[in-house]
Amino acid sequence: DVIRGAIIALQSLLIMGTQVGVKGTPQQQKKNIAHLFRGYNEIKSQNNGSNKNNGKDGDDVWNEDSIRKLKHEVNQVAGTQVMAKLQRKRTAQSVFDLLVELGVWGKHEDVVLLRSGFPTRFTDDEEEAAKEAIENLRDPDKILGLRKDLRRLKAYTIDSASASEIDDGLSVEVLTNEDGSVRQRFWIHIADADHWAPRDSAVFGAARRRASSIYLPTGTVPMFPQSITGIMSLTADRDAYALSLGVELLPDGRIDTSSIVITPSLIRITYRLTYDDVDDMLEEGVGYSEEWQLGALLAAATKRRAHRVSKGSAEGFVPNPIPQASVKSVPGDDAPDGVAVSINLEVSHNAGNNQTASAEVPASDTANDHAPPVSPANLLVTEMMILSGEAFGKMKFNFENEEKQNINGEHLKLSNTLKLPYRSQKEPDLRSRPEEVSVMQNLKKTRTGGGYCHAWYSRRFFKPVRVEESMESHAGMGLDCYVQWTSPIRRFGDLQAHAAVKRYLRRKMVNKLIREGSVIPPEIRYGDLGCSVPRVVQHTEDDTKIKYELVEREEEEEDEINYRDGQALITATRPVMRQSQQYWMFEYIQRLVSSSDEEVDFECVVLGCIDYERYRYAIYVHRLGLEHNYLSETGALKPGQTLWLKVSSTNPRMGLLTFTLSSRGGGIAARSHSAPAA
Repeated sequence: DVIRGAIIALQSLLIMGTQVGVKGTPQQQKKNIAHLFRGYNEIKSQNNGSNKNNGKDGDDVWNEDSIRKLKHEVNQVAGTQVMAKLQRKRTAQSVFDLLVELGVWGKHEDVVLLRSGFPTRFTDDEEEAAKEAIENLRDPDKILGLRKDLRRLKAYTIDSASASEIDDGLSVEVLTNEDGSVRQRFWIHIADADHWAPRDSAVFGAARRRASSIYLPTGTVPMFPQSITGIMSLTADRDAYALSLGVELLPDGRIDTSSIVITPSLIRITYRLTYDDVDDMLEEGVGYSEEWQLGALLAAATKRRAHRVSKGSAEGFVPNPIPQASVKSVPGDDAPDGVAVSINLEVSHNAGNNQTASAEVPASDTANDHAPPVSPANLLVTEMMILSGEAFGKMKFNFENEEKQNINGEHLKLSNTLKLPYRSQKEPDLRSRPEEVSVMQNLKKTRTGGGYCHAWYSRRFFKPVRVEESMESHAGMGLDCYVQWTSPIRRFGDLQAHAAVKRYLRRKMVNKLIREGSVIPPEIRYGDLGCSVPRVVQHTEDDTKIKYELVEREEEEEDEINYRDGQALITATRPVMRQSQQYWMFEYIQRLVSSSDEEVDFECVVLGCIDYERYRYAIYVHRLGLEHNYLSETGALKPGQTLWLKVSSTNPRMGLLTFTLSSRGGGIAARSHSAPAA
């Protein structure tokens, strides 16, 4: 009882501590952690109905599900009693301070992550399962003759220097036509994580319990154990398993649907390059000579970007997106609290104007709205990944046509229907909102605020993205269809898409063997197909052909892939990443202000009005890459108006930051638009 009581008290204190900075109603907070409650209602009901302990409800029994109950119900009774005994305030902040004093938490503990309940560590069983998977040499795709050797192709990976999960690689293959002319096939190789984490494995279960990697300023919380991500990744100078998609383009940038091929593969990455490496190689001409494949990929990417813009993609609709800061915190011996904080400004795409977040925006309104982005390498990778997503979705047409051609009533066959998680987005509704459209078009024409005001205002027209098994267009991307599949090491949905395609290809091969009366390799099992393996019932007299029958075993019901699986967890990770970014941004600002003896002010641009009655405006702080709210002290403001503001107050833990007008038009700190570590 003593140990049990101590555990409950400590858990209650931890739960109380995580409530620091919580915003929203209790109902909203419960919704944020509803994913923790999966299955708990049933357990709670069973306990209340059957478990009794000395006259008490089963709810009071401490078991492995009690932490779920504590997080969901924010049970603070035991923690409150402890704080009362210690004669300390019974507030979340006081509990947080106590846990920091005790060394249980650090000063910058990510309570949002802890509050979310997202698993931050892998269990011993999960780690052991990962190690066993690495040693497993079994390859059902090779057994069925599906895995193709593509090591003849020069393959590149292009990523940030710090990337540890290398999901994708690129190749260019030259094909010769009958008339002697040549054409190019572009290969997108994606790490075959399904090979190492098949659906019936414990490693797959570990990924399913997380549904996504979480990217935080302090580092990554991975979906897979680190011990296996290395072997999954497309590492240079070693053979690697991949799921490879080949596709050719028509002259106008559209996909030649008949050219799409997809296959499990064996590849060998020739070079691991960073974005800066590729930019340098292209600028110096190496990307058009020794490494001509990079130039060919860039030419195809440029063609694809123009094609998507012509179909109304976001790059054309919003030519000047607002740069956003990415915050990073790393250990630093000389930094406050032993943690250094830095920011880096990034854009999703641009019109070649906003190379930095400087407030100095070109005055010319004749700039090419669709000029190449600052980084050719970024354009190259972005467009190749988007191309692969559209081709992956269109590939289903090819499969369906093949199935129709193979219909033969005389032969038994496995059911084989490919279902994919298509992402779709409806076109912006412009007809029913003429006044707002007029405002938006004027902001775009005048490039008010360097185009940022238009980017901010246009957001109200975009529809939410839906994920469904029916194929529909994606307006924001300017695509006929789109499927996410390029990040199976860090996105569970992508891993499931891999499993669906590979399962389809395997069943297709098994059906071919059945039609031919050939031997189905005995190594093939239920988990490889997601259904029972056909059983031999008869051999022909000359033993050249075999007849099969399907036996539906009760323990081998067809394994349906549910693309909604894990969506609740993914939804829960978004506010975790957003609030963690906010915390470290505010910490960066607080350090910037406190370390200066002079007034630190920031040049800002007014994006638009949020609340006319309260004079509440959306502003963009150039130096920080930060969008924020500002209550005007001087009445009405105009979009595009420049303001010099200083920090009035900031509290990173509580998520508070307010600005006020600075006393002068500039200062040393504000005039520098770089973002050094703080």
